[in-house]
Amino acid sequence: MPKANNPITKAEIEAIRGVDVTASLETLTERRFVRIAGRKESPGRPFLYGTTPEFLRHFGLASLEALPPMA
Repeated sequence: MPKANNPITKAEIEAIRGVDVTASLETLTERRFVRIAGRKESPGRPFLYGTTPEFLRHFGLASLEALPPMA
């Protein structure tokens, strides 16, 4: 099974989840679990979001490889 993409755009997250994630991304950013990691080289140059060391610490993960695979 594939691992989660990191970094990833808001549109890509919404395609996976099937809902608007604006509020979720704002909350995750405020809690410093994700950060803007750059811009994607595609039309509109959307922001790329990536996880932070705080995300790993909060969830007790040594690295992103410790996450379970996506279903």
